[in-house]
Amino acid sequence: MIRSILLAVLLTAPIALAQTTSTTNRPAEAEINLTPSKSATPKRLKINLSIANPSDLKVREGDKVTRGQVIADRDGERSRLNRERRETLLSIAKIEQTPVPQLRISPPIREIPPASFAIEEAAIQQAELKFSQSQRNYQSALSNDPFITARANVDFAKAAIEQAYREVELQQKKIEAIAQVKGIPPEMLEHETEKLKEVRSNWEKRQAEYKFREAEYKQVEQGRKESISALKEAVESARAELEIAQARLRAAKESQNQREYEYQIAIARRNEEANQSAITVSQQNLDREFKLTQLKERISSIDDRLSSIAVVRSPFAGSIKRIKIESQSDNTLKVTISLITD
Repeated sequence: MIRSILLAVLLTAPIALAQTTSTTNRPAEAEINLTPSKSATPKRLKINLSIANPSDLKVREGDKVTRGQVIADRDGERSRLNRERRETLLSIAKIEQTPVPQLRISPPIREIPPASFAIEEAAIQQAELKFSQSQRNYQSALSNDPFITARANVDFAKAAIEQAYREVELQQKKIEAIAQVKGIPPEMLEHETEKLKEVRSNWEKRQAEYKFREAEYKQVEQGRKESISALKEAVESARAELEIAQARLRAAKESQNQREYEYQIAIARRNEEANQSAITVSQQNLDREFKLTQLKERISSIDDRLSSIAVVRSPFAGSIKRIKIESQSDNTLKVTISLITD
């Protein structure tokens, strides 16, 4: 009956099973209290144990034991720690076999050749010379034109016609205005009418003079006009060639500036990539060393806990009279085993 009650207590007591890895050492404790006896072998022994789980007890009340027989062993925890140790060693081996990250640097960027605009500048000089020469030829032809006076006479005659025509229009409007006014003396109207005839006569004279000047000018102008036109076209052509040469120089400089800009961007990008690669590699190495350190510390901790797990053996042959749970603290059970020796 007592044995049944004890087993029920062992199975129903609130016990925190040691299923997770902990840094707290839980040494197997075995304290033996001997009952005085006249013989060399004590009659009654009390063995005080510290266990993690009721299953760590390898005997029950009433069991017969021999000298050296295992009465308590935390083999479950030992197996778990050994399994954890193997897994940790595999993790260490995996990390150590992984190649160490290497710094990756892009190949050097080829420098751009020095800028040279000799061809474009020579083309500009040649175009400037041609343009300057064509301008001199054109200006010389204009200044030596023997028909400047004739052309000026035509322009003057044309302006005189326009002025005379405006005078006719004004006089006509003046007469029309006077005719609308009542009480105007007839003499005034006759006077203005005579004046209209005069200005109209002057206009007709100016027209005749213009036709004369124009005919005079046209007799000699045609050949001269063709010559001046050709010289002017030469000036415009030379100017266009100069502008094209200048545009090519600007385009060459802009292209060079763009290449230099892209080169600087490429250099900056390469430096940034190198810096980032160095940072990444350094961080990966730090992470690798940190993980290895953690895993090695875990191995050391596991080894310490394994070394603390002791096998408790019976010092004498006899029978287990009683197994009593004294107390429970955290994940440790304090148990007293009463042994009656043979």
